[in-house]
Parts: sequence; C-alpha cells; structure tokens
Amino acid sequence: MKLRDIDISKEQKQLYNAFEDCLKKVSGDFFLEGFAKEKIKHSMQVVGAGNLILKQEKSFQSKGQNFFRLGKLVCLFHDIGRFREIYMLSQDATKHYNHGYFSYEMLKDLGYTDLRLLLAVKRHGELADALENDSEFQQMSEGTKKEETRELYGLVKDADKIANLYLIKHEERIFKDLFFEHLSDEDKYAPISDKVMQAVKNNSLVVRGDDKSFSDRLIQIMCFVFEIYYQPSYEFIVKHKLFDNLFGYLLKYCPDKEQAQFVCNYMNDYLNSKIL
Repeated sequence: MKLRDIDISKEQKQLYNAFEDCLKKVSGDFFLEGFAKEKIKHSMQVVGAGNLILKQEKSFQSKGQNFFRLGKLVCLFHDIGRFREIYMLSQDATKHYNHGYFSYEMLKDLGYTDLRLLLAVKRHGELADALENDSEFQQMSEGTKKEETRELYGLVKDADKIANLYLIKHEERIFKDLFFEHLSDEDKYAPISDKVMQAVKNNSLVVRGDDKSFSDRLIQIMCFVFEIYYQPSYEFIVKHKLFDNLFGYLLKYCPDKEQAQFVCNYMNDYLNSKIL
C-alpha cells in the first residue's frame, strides 16, 4: 500500500467537526473566526508537508503502514487543540493556552490511545527536551515505539515549519504575524540585537523575549532551520526559496546593511550545506 492509499477521511472529518463547532461558538467575532479558518487551512498544509517528508525521508523507507498512518495523523491533528484555544480566547483573552496540550486532550476524548501519536501532538510546539522530560514518555520502554515517538515529533515539527515558511512567502502574512504594525518606528528599523546575532553564530534558536526589533523577529524565524530534523525539509526550503523574502525584508529594515548581509549569507550557506 502506498502513502496516498492510506485513507484518513474519517479522521479528517473529526478535525472538521472540531473546526465547525469552534466557528459556531465564536460566531460574530471576525478575528477569531478568521483565526479558526486559518488553522484548518494550515492543518491541511501540514498534512501535505508531512506527506512529502514521509515519502522522501530515507530513514522512513523501512517503516510499516502503521507508522505512515500515524505520520499522517500527527500532522492532521497537531493543531486540533487550536479550536479549543480559540474558544477559550473568546472567554478570556488575557490568559495563555497550550494548544498542544489541548490537542492531546481532545484526541484522548475521541478515543485515541497510541502514545506515539498523543505525545508527538502534545509536545509539537515545544523543544525536544519537553518530549524527553514528559512523564508518559519517560515511562515508555526504550525500543521501537519510543524511537518512533521521537521520529513522529520531528516529522510534525518539520512539516509545521515548512508549511509556515511557505505561507509567509506566498501570502505575505509576515507583517501581521510579527505584529509589525504595533512596533514603534524605532523598533521597526532597529539593528539586530547582540543576543540574536549570537544565536545565529551559535546555530541556535532565538530565545523568546530576546527579539526586540523587526529584524530580530525575522531572524527568529530563520533560526528555526537549526531545529530541522529531516533532509527533505531542507531540500524543500532551498528548492522553493522560502528564505528569499525574509532576506529581502531583513536587508530593507535592518539599518546595518553589513550586519544584515552577514546573516543572509550565513543562513544561505547553512541551508546549502544541508542539501549537499
């Protein structure tokens, strides 16, 4: 059986049921309705990105159909908790909600029990140590299922990233997504901060809170490539030139053009080194 022959239409209906229920609950709120519609579209884009990785990643070629089904499902369901989060925001927008945990809870309510799926979904929005430190993950015996949980976690992390990068390039949502309009003129055109530049040089993620300027936030997105798990993800980013507009914005808004060009060259070299 090929990947495209794995039928997840029933599961897709469950996702759309959660979406439609959310829309009813927030009806009349233009922002939250739009948020929900974006997330259902994003979920299907992540499924597409996940399928690409599943088909092309060499380490997956020996996997069985059960793993591939779980791979499709972890991508499909990773953001189902967004619909509960959106409803909760309609009740109290001052609080922070963990949509990954909501996804985990909702899947359990729907009768899913496979920890490989549940834990990858639960921790997909967090760094790898969150998965490793999860009490349920630690209780799993070392072996195939535990390793496959890590692989599924890496799969959904990569698929989520490349779907978002594709969206940023082709729908130019970057100014809204990064709250550009709410930044002061000073912060819009401020140079790259020292901590963010150091993150680039260390091949590490930018710590939330260290991103002060628009340039910092652009680089924060670029640094996501330092957490890519699979070769096909790098190849997709390079093939579709998903960083080109990020480079363009950085060169436009960063006042230190030499500094900005260094980051562009560094990131470009890093990406190309991963596909050779």
